[in-house]
Amino acid sequence: MVNLSTFQQYLTTNAPLSQPLPRSFNSDEQHLRKWAALLPLQTEMQQIEQLEKVLTELRTANIDDRQRLTLFNIVLNAANQLIALLRQHYIYETQAFNAYQLDYVAQVKSLYYLMIMGYDGVIKQEIAFLADNESQSAINLWQRYFINDKSSPITLAIATYQTLLMYQKLLFEEALCYQKPTASLWFNINQLYYMACQQRTVNIDVSAYIPTHCADTIHQLYAQLCLHSLLNVRAMRRANILMVQRLLLEWSEHLIITVEPQTETKVFVNLNSDSAPTYLTAHCAINPYDAHHDCVFIELAPLVAHLKSRRDTLIEEGREGAEYCLLNTVAMTLSYRYIQPRLTLAIKQSAKQEAHVITGFNDIHYRVSNQQSLSSLIVAKVLPDYQQPRYDTLPKKHANDKGLAVETFDGRFNDGAVNNDDFSVLRTLRLLPKPKEPVATAEHMACKNVHSFFGPEASIKSRETNDTLEKDYSPKGIKDIASIANNDVLDSIKPPSLRIMSLFLLCRPHQSASPDWSIGVVRWREMDNEKPEIDWQVLGHQLIACGIRLHNRDNRSRHFVPALVVGGDEQLQAVCSLIVPTSHFQVGDKVMMRIDSKQKTLRLVRRLMMNDEFSQYEVVQL
Repeated sequence: MVNLSTFQQYLTTNAPLSQPLPRSFNSDEQHLRKWAALLPLQTEMQQIEQLEKVLTELRTANIDDRQRLTLFNIVLNAANQLIALLRQHYIYETQAFNAYQLDYVAQVKSLYYLMIMGYDGVIKQEIAFLADNESQSAINLWQRYFINDKSSPITLAIATYQTLLMYQKLLFEEALCYQKPTASLWFNINQLYYMACQQRTVNIDVSAYIPTHCADTIHQLYAQLCLHSLLNVRAMRRANILMVQRLLLEWSEHLIITVEPQTETKVFVNLNSDSAPTYLTAHCAINPYDAHHDCVFIELAPLVAHLKSRRDTLIEEGREGAEYCLLNTVAMTLSYRYIQPRLTLAIKQSAKQEAHVITGFNDIHYRVSNQQSLSSLIVAKVLPDYQQPRYDTLPKKHANDKGLAVETFDGRFNDGAVNNDDFSVLRTLRLLPKPKEPVATAEHMACKNVHSFFGPEASIKSRETNDTLEKDYSPKGIKDIASIANNDVLDSIKPPSLRIMSLFLLCRPHQSASPDWSIGVVRWREMDNEKPEIDWQVLGHQLIACGIRLHNRDNRSRHFVPALVVGGDEQLQAVCSLIVPTSHFQVGDKVMMRIDSKQKTLRLVRRLMMNDEFSQYEVVQL
């Protein structure tokens, strides 16, 4: 099995660009297709071993690169079928991956590494051929038509496209594990795109030569890679990460990437760096507008316009489901972070104080209701069956309701005095670190020797790896491979409880009888700092826990569900609203609010916010 350090060691060394001695190799395409057709009859482990063996032999065989790509495509299809089965073991997990699941992740990544290693050799060979053609044509314009017919921009474009596709899938796996991608991966991605621009293969439509399912050109594929990074998917639910990855093809068609900025966009990529797309700030290492830097600029406004248009279409069609909620979240996130960034409250160290946050709608409701379950709060035992809550908010016995420890900076601790800081809608808090849990290893599965489908006569030696890479295409040099080896162990990381657009209750220390709390929603989360910073929007300070049910007489459920009434606030420019778990409620509905045995009728006037966790409506009393 190939791990990250082995992969990096291979990329930072150079194999000879030509093999002087022919090698015994069964390059019959039909023979390979037969092998691929019979592969699913074996166990998962046997398939993995066979694929690793075949990919290694195919990479080092002395055959024409165009034929190599044809054979690679057959193996790639077989590998994709197996990978789809392996991923079923973990992609629907809602918690942190266990060691068993991480084993499958490591095996999937190993196959991607092997594929990249194979295509990498083709890329270097083709670049050398094209460079040789160019030098020969400069010597004799007539002879250029008779030399080195092995090279082709199409071959280079296909190999580059397939390599970027494998990097995309590696980044997808990192996101599902909630792991930060290693900087070397983004360096290689940027170098591939930069090389494609130099070789003028970036816009070649490869769909005419190979099956494509996610993009037709290198440029389109690079746009998807950039968008995936900009969306900060590690701050989402795993189910939403999967949905984002499925929708990247459609969304990226509305993303504009150019060498010359078309607007005053501040989103750019330095192609000679190991950085993912970056938002320009005063802390950036370079000025991307300086002509000395090779940068591309990303225009996000057309994408946001498309997302909003698609969202409106779903509303008109009455399909306000999972896609609608995700569109809402992504459009709001892109606008907030990159297009119209709003200033959050400045961090004042003098006002810093520890607090804690409660996440999860039911836990928030339980805390606000003074530790009463929904059934107790609305005296459910006296209600008819059709109004009985279908679930309760009472925490499980083993649940820890202390919440997450945070630092706040909003200045509400001056003996309870209210100051101007309390009027800011957007604020910042920092998560305090927890003790690290033991790490689950994921790369202990042993690889076994298997009989190659090429036959025992295929004696294929390993390529020599002593020379250095050429300057025009060189993945990042690794000075200390031992430092990369730290990334060979996959951490078992829990999905963040504070996700983008997730609801939480901030509980501050208080000495009076009334609680000092605020309810808010996460607008952005930094994932990689020791104390991650969270930008959040205040929804209100005055909260009442209650139960509500539909008052309309239609076919929808009329069972009570937990809800929170948020009092209006002039300083926050917030109206009185109702927050409920996202369900069957609609704008214009009459709802019955109940606390103890008292009831009031409300109307949902306007939807203020909606995602897959909660919906917020402006309400009026009838």
